[in-house]
Amino acid sequence: MGAVSSDHTLGRCPDCKTEIPLGLVIIEYETDAGRESYAECPGCREVVHPI
Repeated sequence: MGAVSSDHTLGRCPDCKTEIPLGLVIIEYETDAGRESYAECPGCREVVHPI
């Protein structure tokens, strides 16, 4: 499997450090500080706030 471009990821799981693809977004919303999102981590299968 090839490397995942940062254009196709939300970031990393704060727990297991697995890269989280954009396709696993559960919710995305705007705040005063910018865009926030939560996604399912493909590594640990938890709902996380990517870092």
